[in-house]
Amino acid sequence: MIGFAREIVSYLQKSGASKVEAEDVVQDVFVKMLETEVIIPAEKMRAWMYRVSIRRYIDRYRRDKHYLEILRKEFFGKDLVNPFENEDYELLRSMIEALPLKEATLLELYYFQDFTVKEIAQIMSYSVSKVKIQLMRSRAKLRKELEKKGYRNGNI
Repeated sequence: MIGFAREIVSYLQKSGASKVEAEDVVQDVFVKMLETEVIIPAEKMRAWMYRVSIRRYIDRYRRDKHYLEILRKEFFGKDLVNPFENEDYELLRSMIEALPLKEATLLELYYFQDFTVKEIAQIMSYSVSKVKIQLMRSRAKLRKELEKKGYRNGNI
């Protein structure tokens, strides 16, 4: 298993992931493997780990890309955010994860999963107006929390 993990970390690094990101992804895969109730045959374990690792890395990449888009759109000027040299999206990610589950879910569905307000209303069994209001409140709460950390209308 450790040999597979090293192999996958190396593969992910060759695919563009940093060593830390690749190790995090492989660690997530091991946790997922331990949590799953399905028993994976030994001969299929390597392929399963590769498939899950690649998908997990792609999901993380997309999520990070969405965080950067939110930073650009809501909190910073377009010239201030460089996607390859920015640590601010980590702050945004942690701030969203610290929000109550319903608020974080709304922001996740709207910004990261690209659902419309109407689709979110159906998913969460809310009215469209409630989704709009909750999104507005969640953004305001996130903005307030970011301002506590020193971010004010695009300025640090």
